[in-house]
Amino acid sequence: MDSSVLGMVKEWARKGPLIFIPSHKSHIDYLLLNYVLHESHMHIPRVAAGKNLAFWPVGYIFRKAGAFFIRRSFRQPRLYLEVFNRYIKALLEEGHPIEVYIEGGRSRNGKLVLPKTGFLSILLKAHAEGFCKDLVFVPTSMVYDRIMEEKSYRKEIEGGEKEQEKLRHILGARRLLKRKYGKVYIRFSPPFSLNEYLQQTKASPQEVTRRFAYHLVKAINDVTLVTPLTLVATAILGAHRRGFLYTELLETVEILIRFLNVHAIPMAASLGDSNRATQETLSLLLTWKIVEALEDVDQEEETFYFVEDDKKIELEYYKNNIIHFFIPHALVATSLLAGREAEKKLDTILADHTFMKHLLKTEFLFDDEENEEQKVRSVLDYFLQASFVSASQEEDAFKLTRMGFDRLPAWASLTKTFLESYWIATKAMGQQKNLALKDEALLKKMTYLGRRFHKLGVVDHIGALSKLNFTNAVAVIQRDFLRRRPHKEQEPLEVLSQLSQRIYELSRHGQ
Repeated sequence: MDSSVLGMVKEWARKGPLIFIPSHKSHIDYLLLNYVLHESHMHIPRVAAGKNLAFWPVGYIFRKAGAFFIRRSFRQPRLYLEVFNRYIKALLEEGHPIEVYIEGGRSRNGKLVLPKTGFLSILLKAHAEGFCKDLVFVPTSMVYDRIMEEKSYRKEIEGGEKEQEKLRHILGARRLLKRKYGKVYIRFSPPFSLNEYLQQTKASPQEVTRRFAYHLVKAINDVTLVTPLTLVATAILGAHRRGFLYTELLETVEILIRFLNVHAIPMAASLGDSNRATQETLSLLLTWKIVEALEDVDQEEETFYFVEDDKKIELEYYKNNIIHFFIPHALVATSLLAGREAEKKLDTILADHTFMKHLLKTEFLFDDEENEEQKVRSVLDYFLQASFVSASQEEDAFKLTRMGFDRLPAWASLTKTFLESYWIATKAMGQQKNLALKDEALLKKMTYLGRRFHKLGVVDHIGALSKLNFTNAVAVIQRDFLRRRPHKEQEPLEVLSQLSQRIYELSRHGQ
């Protein structure tokens, strides 16, 4: 935890009510955050908690600790919305700090969930109506060495239903609390004033809430700490899915650390000694039985390490904590490796980049105001400096180097899990009889098809069989490719066939 930023938060509290916006990974997020604030002699915020936690006796205890319970939707009934609005306005008038989980619910796959704007719009409306002079927002990142809900998240990702929270779950949590889960890394973004944001933004009044929500989530991503576990998980899944020697793993970790240093991305202090950090993390993964070792009985060969498919899903969670730092480079790497051309023109890379950004817009936080060509050029500049590509004699064209063929698949692998999910989705939807299926039946069809493709070796990544990915894929494909298809005369099956082919070509990475 950065105590200097927390000191800044204390100073900013004089300007207006503090609104803490933490990432949401676990049920214990609010306990840990409020403990840190209490230990720092700060006012404990009122916490917006889900109504699912209002059952006895937990609801009673949480209320006494400052929680208030809200529904998933503010649409109905109208009386509920009016009463809730008035309550929030009263809190702001009295200057109470508030803690809001803008993702709406806990992240099941480790990535930050795209923001929900209902509660935020209520805060902005109260400010606009004069119930407070300003609001001071404090985006907060929380990263765990190991998450308590690991098994339940995995069950949900694989297609199981989310269980309603009950008293027996709380009683059962005592068993979990006796285990050691490592460290929790809490980092606060420098606080900022709503008044100042509104003065600087160029967004229309109708767009302000959505843009501001994305601004808050981006601020959380920016201060998320890269830990040894998240980095080693990224290295294993990116470059060593079939197994590795320790020296190979360390080399990949050091390549990633160089990238993080160049881009001034925050890292845990322990990564200053990459060898020790990697060794300790590997030991932990062996203890947790996520990684297994294959030793030479004669001890003439280095120990070979591997991860079984069912354990890779657990590593996916920790990789996803920091995947946002690598995604721009992963998209460009995917384009460079796709197809069989000897060199890639900038126009082609840009077209691929635009397509993947559009396809994966519910998976990752992309900046709508960013100059896309400048971003792609900056990524290519990094790959040039790293000797992964070389500039072709033809203007704005790039050739993969031998090192690029060796290293860039590790970057492209970060998008491959999602591309394979979306390819499975298009294949399932592309059957005439499936077009009329309801969402739940369609998701089951995708799960079946995904498992079949994975067993056949057509799909490489077990993480591609995620129900969360399939849900996002269905939403994007139906809304942006079927309902808004540019050529209305095109049949849906033809659109799906073309979409499936393009995704498949990108996901193959030159195979």
